[in-house]
Amino acid sequence: MKLRLLSLAALAVAALPLHAAAQNDTTPVTVNVGRAGDPPPAPGNVPASAVPRIRRSVNTITYEEVRTARVADAETLIRNLRPAWLRTPRGATSMANHADIQVFMGGVRMGGREQLGNIPITAVRSLRYYTATEARQKFGGETQAGVIEITPP
Repeated sequence: MKLRLLSLAALAVAALPLHAAAQNDTTPVTVNVGRAGDPPPAPGNVPASAVPRIRRSVNTITYEEVRTARVADAETLIRNLRPAWLRTPRGATSMANHADIQVFMGGVRMGGREQLGNIPITAVRSLRYYTATEARQKFGGETQAGVIEITPP
């Protein structure tokens, strides 16, 4: 039993310098980025962590997003990419409140959200959502639920 305790104590003492050295190690870490003259990695072989991610705006659907979407109309595009835009504000009087999101295309009021299904994706360059406050400042009038502005190509 004493021999076993002594061997455990010896192992613990032997491990102390290694642990202490690991904490105080100031050796610089090198990253292998390849040698000069080496060809860059093939596009399919780049790790996912090395590819920069594009930040999506909460209030804008960009031209790139519209172009890569495989949908037929503006309503489906919004439902797939920014479904929160189609929610109406709720409150204590929301059942009596018939406010709806207004749709503007090229500065012209098209109507409510039901018009989004009538706008083909080929007629859309980008979309922007305005909150109720922003919409009243820019468009005025009856825009209590917000505005979706469509920029044509």
